[in-house]
Amino acid sequence: MTRREVLAALAGLTAAACSSSSTTTVSQTDGGDTDAGAADAGGSTCANPPAGTNLGPVSSYPAGTWTKKNSYIVAQDAKGFFAFTAICTHSGCIVNPPATNGDTLCACHGSKFDGNGAVLQGPAALPLQHFAVALCGGDLYVDDNMSVDAATRTPAA
Repeated sequence: MTRREVLAALAGLTAAACSSSSTTTVSQTDGGDTDAGAADAGGSTCANPPAGTNLGPVSSYPAGTWTKKNSYIVAQDAKGFFAFTAICTHSGCIVNPPATNGDTLCACHGSKFDGNGAVLQGPAALPLQHFAVALCGGDLYVDDNMSVDAATRTPAA
């Protein structure tokens, strides 16, 4: 197989969605591994993990909280899960962990962002970029190759 054929095959595999057969929930760790037979929060079995980075169990992201994980800020509000970059749009610094209200500060030059990534204080002029979120096998995945609108949410169940 050529490199192009391998990449095309992998792209096809990662595009597969979670199937909807019922199983029991399986306990998982936050190590980035996926149990393809585990049930997600809605009772679905995840045949193939979605594209993106596995950020661990959905239980790690309770409603009304913001969590900085790797280079993402992940949150859950009344409408569901969402994630945006933790990389400041001003000069590429990693922002501080969010406060209890979701506000975050970039220590490099003082830009401040709200709990949805919108700019509250410059010098950053652009909001923090939002990414697609998927739930599968009880885990939360963030796909930083797929930008979404800041209002986009993935329902918890």
